[in-house]
Amino acid sequence: MKARIQKTIIIVVSFFLLSGCWDRWELNQLSLIVGMAVDKDGEDYVLTIQAMNPSEIASQETSRGYAQGIDVREKSRTIHESLRKTIQKTPRRSFVSQLKVLILSEDVAKEGLDHVLDFFYRDHEMRSDFFVLIAKDTNAENILNVLTPLENVSALSLFDSIEYSSRSYSSTKILTMDHLFYEIQAVGVDPSIMGVTISGDLQQGLSKKNVEQNMATAFVETNGLAMFKGSKMLTWLSQQHSKNIEYVNSEIENSVKSFTCPGEGKGKLALELTSNKPTATIKLNDGLPSVTYDLSLEATFSEVDCMDLDLAVPSSYEQVEKQAQSEMEADIHEAIVATQKTGSDILGIGQEIYRKFPDYWEQIQDDWYSIYQDLDVKINIDITISGSGSIINSFSEGEH
Repeated sequence: MKARIQKTIIIVVSFFLLSGCWDRWELNQLSLIVGMAVDKDGEDYVLTIQAMNPSEIASQETSRGYAQGIDVREKSRTIHESLRKTIQKTPRRSFVSQLKVLILSEDVAKEGLDHVLDFFYRDHEMRSDFFVLIAKDTNAENILNVLTPLENVSALSLFDSIEYSSRSYSSTKILTMDHLFYEIQAVGVDPSIMGVTISGDLQQGLSKKNVEQNMATAFVETNGLAMFKGSKMLTWLSQQHSKNIEYVNSEIENSVKSFTCPGEGKGKLALELTSNKPTATIKLNDGLPSVTYDLSLEATFSEVDCMDLDLAVPSSYEQVEKQAQSEMEADIHEAIVATQKTGSDILGIGQEIYRKFPDYWEQIQDDWYSIYQDLDVKINIDITISGSGSIINSFSEGEH
């Protein structure tokens, strides 16, 4: 009798475990959303979504010549309602787990990210590994609307461009939703978000002609860093300053930087750079903090146009190292000073003080930004050049 009761319980429980996916959606019922752009129109959020067109992507041989990415625009008082309203214009339910890029307008960023990002934190279908960007000098929706060469879905093109740029040029900051949430909530650090803009003729970029010629009329490109205080955007940091900030803000995988030739000879040269992780040392002197950044880089000559530089002589390497170190230290220091003038601690120096001197931070945290603007910052860079590529001196010297 007891065994029969146990079997009955097991069978009943199995009914619940094997009931199937009651809320399932088939793939042909879903629109795979890879890009989102958020603008403001008065009190309403204007949401533009970019979905992949599977019939055009799956097989080029049977394609109808339609766009591979489909943009849909809706507006409402909330982002979630705007997203749901898109079903009125498309025959499929929006599936956001494949989102690659989220682009916010400058107006939205200056108003504050706390409210606009609530949906992206809260929604259970949303993954947090997509890139967050700020549209610069244009509406966010325009970034998705431009037809891009090579990769026909602009959101995927932008995602790949950012990922590869971070590996080979180090001018872009990869910021996922997870990381942004951390920077907004953490003590002693302000967020910084990569800017994205349109170079060239926007109206031509919206036309198919933009990708039917060798030189596209309009490009989508990353440009500068949006600097924040808390969750509100303050202003932009230039592209060159942004690149120099990244040298001390993250580990450089690979980059190229141009320098002046050493000595009195005119000309320029380029070094290909890799680095170990930069270190920041915080000290307190008479109640005032100071920070020293130490950065060690490995380099090789990638381009040389120096008339009086003989790379066959070992001392020439030392001259270039000394010249490059001096210029790079000055460039990075200038970039940090630009953040100090703005009053945005995007390097997280306050966070380092909080971790190392918590009692001191407790005393000065309310006055941190005024202290930060006058903070003594030193940069120490050690560059070791290990090679000159496939040739020694430049072609102008006649040596191969």
